[in-house]
This record gives sequence, C-alpha cells and structure tokens, in this order.
Amino acid sequence: MGNITEDLFAMYWKKLSVRGNFAPTKQITCYWTDHPFQRHKIISESFGGGLNFYRKYYDVGIPIKLRVYSEKFIDEKKMYNKYTNIKVTPVTSHPLKILIVGELAYNPERIIALEEYGHKLYGLWIERPQYSFQTVGPLPFGNIEDIPIDDWENRIKKIQPDIIYGLLNTAAIPLAYDVLCKFKDIPFVWHFKEGPSIALRTGLWKELLYLYTFSDGKIFINETIKEWYHQFIPSKGLSLILDGDLPKNDFFNSNFSQKLSASGTGIHTLVAGRMIGIDFSIWKTFINKDIHIHVYTESYIITKEKLFNEMKRMAPNHFHLHKHCPHDKWVEEFSKYDAGWLHAIDSSNNGNLMQASWDDLNIPARISTYAAAGLPMILKDNTNHIVATHKKVKELDIGIFFQNYGDLERQLKDEVKMKNLRTNVISSRAQFHFDYHVSNLISFFEKVIKSKKSK
Repeated sequence: MGNITEDLFAMYWKKLSVRGNFAPTKQITCYWTDHPFQRHKIISESFGGGLNFYRKYYDVGIPIKLRVYSEKFIDEKKMYNKYTNIKVTPVTSHPLKILIVGELAYNPERIIALEEYGHKLYGLWIERPQYSFQTVGPLPFGNIEDIPIDDWENRIKKIQPDIIYGLLNTAAIPLAYDVLCKFKDIPFVWHFKEGPSIALRTGLWKELLYLYTFSDGKIFINETIKEWYHQFIPSKGLSLILDGDLPKNDFFNSNFSQKLSASGTGIHTLVAGRMIGIDFSIWKTFINKDIHIHVYTESYIITKEKLFNEMKRMAPNHFHLHKHCPHDKWVEEFSKYDAGWLHAIDSSNNGNLMQASWDDLNIPARISTYAAAGLPMILKDNTNHIVATHKKVKELDIGIFFQNYGDLERQLKDEVKMKNLRTNVISSRAQFHFDYHVSNLISFFEKVIKSKKSK
C-alpha cells in the first residue's frame, strides 16, 4: 500500500479538487466507529468478509483482483479468462430458462456447462454470504442475468422461468424458502449440501425440511444423506443424487507430473485444504520412515499458525507449506504426490444412522481435486460405521483405509497396491466433474417440469 495521504487523495479528494482549494476548519466533523459494513470488514475474511461479500455489496460484475489478507490473493481475471464473453453453441433444441436461487459455493464456473447446453440462466443471490467460499453474483464469467433482490417477485413473474434451482448451503435456505412459498406454480428443485447440523443450530431446520418436503425435485449429495433425511421427510417424489460443488471438466486435463518419490526422496502425501484428523503422533512413524506431508491451505494459515509452526519445528524436512494452487494447475501440481488426505475422522455412530454426524454424512470437496490429479485417497478405516466418504471410496477402490499410522505407512509403501489404486482413480475420475452429470441433471429438470404440469 502506498502513502496513506496519497491513497485517500486518489480515492476521495481528487474528485473535489476541481471545485476549489482545501482549508482546515479545526473542528471535529467525524469519528471512527464500528459497524459491519466498514470497508475492511467487507474485504477481509478475518472479519467475516471476503471477495464474494465485496462483489455483492459493491455490485462488481467484472473479474476482481483482491488480497483478502497477506497469505491470500485472488486474481479472477486469470482464473476465469476463458469463461468471459463466452459464445454458446446450443446442443439442445429445447432450451430451458433456469433461475438459480441462493449461492454456488466452490467451483462456481461449473454452471457454464448449463449454458453450453444452450440453457438461459438467471440468478437471484443471497445478500450476505456466510463464508468466503459461498459464491454469489454478479458473476465475472458466463452470461447469467441477475435479478435484483429488492424486486425479485416482480422479475420472476415477468421472466416465468421453466424451473427454479435452489442451492447450495445453509445461507441459501431463507431465500429459497421464500421463493418456494411465493411461487408454488413454478417447478422448484432443491439441492442442499452443507449442512443439516448448521441449519439446526441456526434455527433453519423447519425451513430446510419444508424445502425438502415440498420441492418438486430433491437433489441429495449422496445416498447416505438421502437415507438420513428420510428419517424426517417423506421418501416420495422425484429425486437425484449429485454432489453440490463439482468442478468443471476443463481442470481434468492430462498435464501429469513425475512423482517426487521417483527421485528417491521418500513418500509424499498431500493435504489440499484443512488438515483434519492428523495429530502430532504421526511424526513418530513418518519421520523415521521418510514420509512427507505437503499442505496447501491459504484460508487457514492464520488460525493454524501455531500448529504449523510446531509441526515444522518437529519435522523441518518432512512438513511443507505451499502457496495456493489454482484450478488449472491441479493436475500438474498435485500429481507430483503419492496420495491425498481426505478428512481423517473417527466415526462413532456404530451403524446407527440417527447418530451419524455431519462428518459421517458429507463428502468433502477435495475428493474431486484429488481425482483430477489421479491421487489415491487417505482416510480412516470406519468399517463398522456409516460414513458416506468411506462408502464411495471403497466402492470405487480408490483409497487407503488405515487403522493407525504404522498401518498407513505399510500401505503407502506397497508399490503394487498404490499402482492399482492410481489406475482406479484415473479410470473413474470423470465422474468427479460437473460436466459428466449435466445431461442427467437436465433430464431431471425436464422430468420435474413434466410432473408439475401433469398435476
């Protein structure tokens, strides 16, 4: 940042300088206060802000370059360059008008795949994202048309969308609920990810169950959570299984790199995101066995600084912190490693679905990142419990299930096993991107529309 006086002059006073000279009054005319819409609180994730709140608050519809704090810099112009001013060649003869209500969370550029099929998109966005990853418009890519929050009822009546698509996390529940209640004549699909426990804590449980009960179409992020919801809502009606924030297929390229371990420097494992379920006792096994952990987690460096410093002190040559890796570098950067850590949780539900926690029901977003890079996935062995991630990884045979760190070390060094797992990941990785599922999603929309008309 430059000289403060110069910055203030550039931001404010320059516009007044043409009207005359400045003169001091020697009187106090303003003072510093504390409120949620101060610029630093809108920008900084440390104060509950971030790029998406900044975008929404200032109505910025072009790509943004923003440093939200010292360790995190976002360059949307670079991220979304190929998706700006896109020209769509429709692949369908029956385009739909799709109104998206809520927020898009991770990998928001995936919705361009809907435009590539020739469908017209509209967006009605929440006013205040709860978390920095909850993407809202105006979007810096694609051709989506935004609906103003202060006139959404009239605009929806005028547009008459073929279908309303509500998504994706807890912050979207109130708006989606209001829209569903107001427009019962328009087919409505509800797609929810994270998470029912948060909805319960924040007093939105009733609205969440209403959305899943009375929506014309219901999308669940996996079979396990669908069964869990059916403890509370009717199991009838049209439904689909689809994860909520899958990346676009563009990032599933073939730019694979040579393994670091190929040079004889030990085994190298990856954490893309938060480090969950890894404790200090890991070093007793890993340091002696020459196994490394590489962490890419720019959003949590401040809160985990003490932990990271201690791990670096204990294992200076085996614990590595890295800068943010953009989507288009996932394959090139992450394929250097031997395996990727999912959430290493210890489940305690003992097969009782009612006792399942959010960690048991969720499938973390990083699973798609690892799949793109062809990495086998590391997770705890929860054989006697109901765990959605455990079930999916086991069905595809793409992961290492460990009981203790010694067990994990033995499996990581089993060359035949690791080769087979890598082959399985590569062969199944397409199903981890959004484009793979678009035709099914559109078919589901069409079924919902047809079913609504027949009532």
